[in-house]
Amino acid sequence: MMQAIRGRVGSIVVKILFGLLIVSFGLWGIADYAQDKPTQDSVIATVGDQSIRAADLQKAIEPALERMRTQFGSGIDSQQLKQLGVVDTLLSQLIDRSLLDQEAKRLGLEVSDDVIRGAIYDNPAFRGPDGKFDRRMFTQVLSMNRLSEEQLVARLRHDIPRADLVQAITAGVSAPQPVVDVLYRYRHEKRVADIVSFSVSAIADTGPPSEADLTQFHEAHSDLFRAPEYRAFTVASLSPADMKQAAEIPEDKLRKEYELRKDDYESLEQREIQQILSPSEAKANEAAAAVASGKEWKEVATSIAGQDPETVELGLLNRKEIPQELGDIAFELPLNEVSRPIKTPLGWHILRIVRIEPAAAQGFDDVKAKLAVEMQLQDAADRLSKLGNQADDALAGGGKLDEVAAKYGLTLTSVAAVDETGHDPDGKPVTLPVVPDEILKSAFATGPGETGRVADTQDGSVFAIRVDKVTPPQTRPLAEVKDKAIAGWQAEQKRQAATKQAEDLAALANAETSLAKAAGDKGLTLLAAVSLTRAAQPGQRVPAALVAKLFAAKPGDVVTVSDASGAHTAQLKDIQAPEAISEAEAAKLADQLVAEAKLDIAGEFTQALRRRFPVEIKRTELDRMF
Repeated sequence: MMQAIRGRVGSIVVKILFGLLIVSFGLWGIADYAQDKPTQDSVIATVGDQSIRAADLQKAIEPALERMRTQFGSGIDSQQLKQLGVVDTLLSQLIDRSLLDQEAKRLGLEVSDDVIRGAIYDNPAFRGPDGKFDRRMFTQVLSMNRLSEEQLVARLRHDIPRADLVQAITAGVSAPQPVVDVLYRYRHEKRVADIVSFSVSAIADTGPPSEADLTQFHEAHSDLFRAPEYRAFTVASLSPADMKQAAEIPEDKLRKEYELRKDDYESLEQREIQQILSPSEAKANEAAAAVASGKEWKEVATSIAGQDPETVELGLLNRKEIPQELGDIAFELPLNEVSRPIKTPLGWHILRIVRIEPAAAQGFDDVKAKLAVEMQLQDAADRLSKLGNQADDALAGGGKLDEVAAKYGLTLTSVAAVDETGHDPDGKPVTLPVVPDEILKSAFATGPGETGRVADTQDGSVFAIRVDKVTPPQTRPLAEVKDKAIAGWQAEQKRQAATKQAEDLAALANAETSLAKAAGDKGLTLLAAVSLTRAAQPGQRVPAALVAKLFAAKPGDVVTVSDASGAHTAQLKDIQAPEAISEAEAAKLADQLVAEAKLDIAGEFTQALRRRFPVEIKRTELDRMF
């Protein structure tokens, strides 16, 4: 999972999370104005006389985490975001915003009501089908983001001066045409080369190493056999399920709770909706006529409307999950009938309903037992929270973990050795009593011999940790990793053999003999006239290191590289300059260069502001909270 993310960090993290810094300084978009759930109030950084709290960073992390999960799956967690550097990047963005806010205030930059009104009226998110400001759409968008009109206006009073300040320092940036031309030629230049590859899988087995060879390999590659840091600790914990069950809840209380949560037990009518989305009314009418004549729905969507096939199926939705102008039509359509073309800011839609699931409601008797269990668990969580506070006070007062656990009924669990990933020295997962990620995070943030404070988990459990022993990272003895060392030595021998074959072939080719002839004389497979670009293109499987060497070579030069898969010998045959850049491509590249230059200028400006408004990141607190 992590490898997949690292492989695409350029496209996802840079484009979505790091974003255009210029934009992040200004209006971040209506979605970023949403309120958050309250979190810890700990200060993790100070900027001038302002503080950035854990809640502020958590607010930035949540949408970033959601985007990453959408891209890579639900297995992504906040700890992996931190490993990728995303948490630090988001904190830097918060710091930059604070720097700009304070500088705007120092300069006396203010925004009038007319400017705020214009910003709202010009926002495409608030426009109706006619392209004009729509009060109903405005209210709906704010409601979806749990934001009042007053809160939006208050935020705009901060964000607009910030955006104006950045605009002022980046205005006038341009990309000279000679720079555009040179960069275009650099990016689109091609190299044509003959290539011979020597795969390690084709190298004969080298046999077992001698003891001396194995010892030397183990010493030279100690990083391959390095054990991580392990910690032994004792955890005192209790979960709501461990609490003594409360007395049976009276039926009148159950009924009262049912009435309060009645909406939770009612499901809205859902409809499985298909759409054809067209960019113009003419195309929409053509598509509607094609469907009416009996043509297949998806074929019409893709061939006539030019629609992405993945957007045809909207899935099973209720009325609240679809824009109102579409919902008003979709939830009146009979099953399998086709709607008229409907215009929205996204284009022209034609809808069809292929399945209807009617609204349903669970009565009191249907949910009584489940509701009783939930209320008992909530009661247990409330009692556990109080008990956790008492235990925390006892520990803060100097109480021993074992004594406090016995007094308040916490369960003691001893962990002999575990690494940060939750595995023991044999690589087996270690079972932990409550939320493992939070326990491990606390265990590796607590000093040797120290006892941490009582912590609450997301599921309502409480725990405290005493770190009993820390085993620092160390190289495992050869006797423990002999099989791995033998495999590593054999793999290295094969790589060295492949490298020698590649170098020997290069020596023959350099002696006034082309690589193609030298390879033919030795009966080797040659990839002839392979066309390469600096940036890897789809289907281009030549190692990046070999491409780099070829782009630094002159025609006729022979180069070699080695990697984990084997070794490669290549001879540069030709350098192909790109055709002259078109006006459209030049404009696009110029816009990109201007955007990058503005990012650099804005970054330099905020860096300079740090001298006026000193920045301090409280790393210990940041690591503890995230």
